Amino acid sequence: MATEQPKVFKDSKTIPFFAHFNELRKRLTSYFIVLVLLSFFFYWLPAHELIMEILFKNVIPHLPDGQFALTGMFDSMTFRFTVGVYAALVVTSPLLVYHFFAFFAPAMKAKERKWIFPVSLSAGLLFITGVLFAYFVIMPIGVDWLMAQHSQYTQELPRAQEWLAGVMLILLSFGVSFELPLVIFALIGLNIVKYPSIRESWRVAYVLVFVMAAIVTPDRGPVTMIALSLALIVLYESGLIAARFLLAARVDEQYVDAYEEMLIYDNEPTDDKEKLARRKRLAKQAEAAKKRIAAREKRKPASTADDANNAGEAKAEESKKEQES
Repeated sequence: MATEQPKVFKDSKTIPFFAHFNELRKRLTSYFIVLVLLSFFFYWLPAHELIMEILFKNVIPHLPDGQFALTGMFDSMTFRFTVGVYAALVVTSPLLVYHFFAFFAPAMKAKERKWIFPVSLSAGLLFITGVLFAYFVIMPIGVDWLMAQHSQYTQELPRAQEWLAGVMLILLSFGVSFELPLVIFALIGLNIVKYPSIRESWRVAYVLVFVMAAIVTPDRGPVTMIALSLALIVLYESGLIAARFLLAARVDEQYVDAYEEMLIYDNEPTDDKEKLARRKRLAKQAEAAKKRIAAREKRKPASTADDANNAGEAKAEESKKEQES
């Protein structure tokens, strides 16, 4: 009796729902196994002490006898394991990103898959940069300021769990905040928000950056808030510059679309000099974008013909080999 051959699914569109579910379950299971094993490794006392020395380098000098306070019977065990889990999450974050893109890759087009590696790499580098910025720039200033707030009538009794949660919150907040250029790049690349709108709204963006910095900074002090604000403004401009050069064709199309929308919805006469200047600037940018689009269109037929010739030659060679065989 012939055995039934398993079905081979060529792409995600032909895969049944439960096949997707099973693949997701397998990926999550393999990730959590690695996460748990690394958590126990970092629970190991030498690894735990190394992490503590690195993580609380700026805090330990301010602690009584250089130690945190633990008040519960099981606090020593739970605190060590919590540190191990946080460390394992950081170490396994690239693996989680890989599984995320590997799961959705079959549903992507070929030209979209080419962005998987650079986007993943950029996300990791930006996150690490944010964490390092918080660790080396924000943490020393923030901890010094916080410790200087008590008076002669109060005594510092730093509790380990609270400080661990606070430090990790700061590092993760800055790491996520530094993903701003990637967010801007994605919004423009996916045509969710047009480049001209983001470029013209820089004043609003700068205000939002300062508000975000005031919320995220741990000590609410002016020095750390200004430092983070300036860093985010640089990242905001970097995201726009990256989109302008790497998504040049998309940005040109968005300039033309924005100008056409302005002619339809925002064409009333006005005496507002700023509005008139913005219209004139957009018209000039749209005209330049049209010229660049036309230049690209002129180059397309040659490349298309070359591709057709190459495809024809490849097909002829393949048929020749079949005849010979």
